[in-house]
Amino acid sequence: MRTIAIVNQKGGCGKTMTAINLSAFLARASRRVLLIDMDPQGHATLGVLKDPFPLEKTVYEVLAREDGLTALGEVIVNVRDNFDIAPSDVLLSALPEKLREIPEKEAKLSLALEGVRHNYDYVIVDCPPNVGLLTFNALMACSEAIIPVEPSFFSLHGIARQVETLDLLARKSGHDIRARALITLYSTRSDFAKTMAEEIRQHLGEACFNTVIRFSVKLPESVAHGLPIADFSKHSAGFIDYAALAREVLEQESSSQASVAEMLSEEALSPADAHSTPADSDFQIQTEASPPLTMSDGVLFTLDAPGARCVQLAGDFNGWVADGNEMQPSGRVWRKVVRLQPGRYQYQYVVDGRWLPDPLNLDVEPAPWGGYNSVVNLEENDLRDGV
Repeated sequence: MRTIAIVNQKGGCGKTMTAINLSAFLARASRRVLLIDMDPQGHATLGVLKDPFPLEKTVYEVLAREDGLTALGEVIVNVRDNFDIAPSDVLLSALPEKLREIPEKEAKLSLALEGVRHNYDYVIVDCPPNVGLLTFNALMACSEAIIPVEPSFFSLHGIARQVETLDLLARKSGHDIRARALITLYSTRSDFAKTMAEEIRQHLGEACFNTVIRFSVKLPESVAHGLPIADFSKHSAGFIDYAALAREVLEQESSSQASVAEMLSEEALSPADAHSTPADSDFQIQTEASPPLTMSDGVLFTLDAPGARCVQLAGDFNGWVADGNEMQPSGRVWRKVVRLQPGRYQYQYVVDGRWLPDPLNLDVEPAPWGGYNSVVNLEENDLRDGV
């Protein structure tokens, strides 16, 4: 069982949104998932249960009892297939005072999880936006952490503070957590957001997810309807991005490749779904390629696609025709140079029949048929000064 805390001391960074939607996509990949709401605001509970009140028992009853009268399994509510939640409400805010004199109070959630350990493949814990007993309980119960961070001026400072908290936990308890940052609330129209996202990536390196969660109005709308984005809008940036995040999480499993393909095989994410022929593949997106580069002989498109049998490049510069526009493999990286005039172009890669945006290009635009296309913008100087 993998245990992942969604944590950030700063609020308003898409923390609960990430907890809900990662849980939902993992469940769609046939993983048994338990989402634990450790925030007294109960936003994760409100975000998946259309009518959560009245709740007979919550996480508070599980953690507040010294003698374990209420087991975690007694408060769990089924959301949909493979997806359960342990709900919370404002009463959880009284827990720190309730446990003030209790020894080993930081291990309450860890002990509670022992009773359901064999029932789930993943436990996702939505933490409150502060440092305290509730957050430490969540972290002590988890071996991994995802730190959602919006690309803002204070984001790097916030990540540093969060890492300090994890280091403090490791020093005092000997409990180490593998943490990775996730860029959220990303605006494709903001040059400042792009600059900050690049700085976060450069600063954190492999400790940052490749996936970027773009800002989408459909995400808060889905929460208002008590639905994950996977059930609310399949043709939105939020659907594409959280599916990609789940894919990255699943790729850490040794046997995840088939499940990742199954998770996305039925979803309409591209303009060619109506006429392309899906093909089985052990393709996984990697990070060693780059966004399009201007060369002396044209624009170089690259995709790191180990295991793919056929990779094609289609865009408005070739009439969105994949056949005849095959890329050439060079080791694990597939390459193609295209001569283009100055202008703004949309494109996608076609990997073994599956269309997808460029995973390393943060510049995207909505596609007329739904989903998003990657964008390359060429200025006259770019072509004249090609590297």
